[in-house]
Amino acid sequence: MMDTRDELVELQQGNHKIFECLFKKYYVFLCYEARSYITEKHIIEEIVGDVFRWLWENRETLVITTSIRAYLVRAVHNACLSYLRRNQPEYIEIDDNIAERNTLFSLDESPLDYVLSKELIERVGKAVKELPPQYKRVFELSRYKNLTYAEISEEMGVSVNAVKLYQKKALAQLRQVLKEYLPASPD
Repeated sequence: MMDTRDELVELQQGNHKIFECLFKKYYVFLCYEARSYITEKHIIEEIVGDVFRWLWENRETLVITTSIRAYLVRAVHNACLSYLRRNQPEYIEIDDNIAERNTLFSLDESPLDYVLSKELIERVGKAVKELPPQYKRVFELSRYKNLTYAEISEEMGVSVNAVKLYQKKALAQLRQVLKEYLPASPD
């Protein structure tokens, strides 16, 4: 199996097979990541598709200092926030009952539909609710309100370093609880 550096070099050289491999490896995962921000299936798929199209079109000039996976996650995150800023400038309140929302897609041929099953949504909601209070608050402010560490620090009355630590520990705990739903890390 190729490591990230080899994949990046091959991608930069225009290797279509590597690009297809990266697409197959990360598409569903990235759609799930986008689902944290946007609920419309067609918008999610369009955003993730645009990120991959951008990756291919700009492959020769890419400078990736992390893993390709981390780079793609950040790209999807930024694309989702840009979409929300353009299309939903009003603030959307955090819904504590997100697990109970009836926004699930019907299962059909799309791999995205399979990943977004009710069981997974419920497990994520339950896992977030089980976080220690400080971790949960930082996670929700970061992921659902899209606040920066500095903004969270100000709102909670703690240092930026404390916010970073709470977020790191919250994500680690969620990864542990939800590991059966996460793809194996390539790094």
